[in-house]
Amino acid sequence: MRRRVRSAVAVAGLTALTVACGGGGEDGPGPFGGASGPSAQGSDGTGGDDTGSGDLGALEGLTAPEISERARQALVSVESLRVNAQGTSDSQAMTMDLHLDRAGSCVGSVSSAGTGSVEITVRAGEEVWMKPDAEFWQTNLGAADPQLVALLDGRYLHGSTSDPEMAGMVGVCALEDMLAETAQDTDTDGDVTLGETTEHDGVPAVTLHLDDPDGPQTMLVATEGEPYPLLLSGEDEEGPMEMALSAFDEPVVVEEPPAAHILEVADFRSGDIQA
Repeated sequence: MRRRVRSAVAVAGLTALTVACGGGGEDGPGPFGGASGPSAQGSDGTGGDDTGSGDLGALEGLTAPEISERARQALVSVESLRVNAQGTSDSQAMTMDLHLDRAGSCVGSVSSAGTGSVEITVRAGEEVWMKPDAEFWQTNLGAADPQLVALLDGRYLHGSTSDPEMAGMVGVCALEDMLAETAQDTDTDGDVTLGETTEHDGVPAVTLHLDDPDGPQTMLVATEGEPYPLLLSGEDEEGPMEMALSAFDEPVVVEEPPAAHILEVADFRSGDIQA
């Protein structure tokens, strides 16, 4: 199964983690897998090692694959969420913290060791503001002159998502596409088992463990309210990663930066930069 909860997208030259966290079809075991599967079932149909411990709340009596499928269904039905992820890609440490919705709006930041960080605001997948740090201006936007970087410091680059310099923002904020991919993913490699109950940010949860060919992975699923996946973690050939999901269906509030701090991308491209 596509158990790698990381996916690379270009953000103005910066690779960032996204929420394309893989999935399973109705017959596949594992996080976002289906409700049944011989590898996860005992001979009596009770789930074999799929027992767990503690109070599973509304998920009581379900097997690990059934809980996994409930989590997948809950995730693909959301209108918005927040993703906070950290991991490694191309040997570079990366972090991402974004609140995004299906309409293409998002706010937050992404960063990568060696290339810098950038704050992102996207409105309805059409209008973009991004506030790079000095390193990002230099490594991703070609502002090599220290005096120019000093002039740009604190500025928000503004433009349309059709602008080449801004187009990467569309990919990192495309929640609709990410969830559609999760809903359609039907690969089914790996065995899932039910672990102990715990809490994540105060929310009761149960642990699912996946023995995946790419590396072991775990997922915490809420046992109160909707069975949302709350935390996904794992390790593959690139190293460990972790992704926390929250703010399900909470509106994304887009606030336009102060006009005095905005630099239009057309002016940046032409070199018309005023102090």
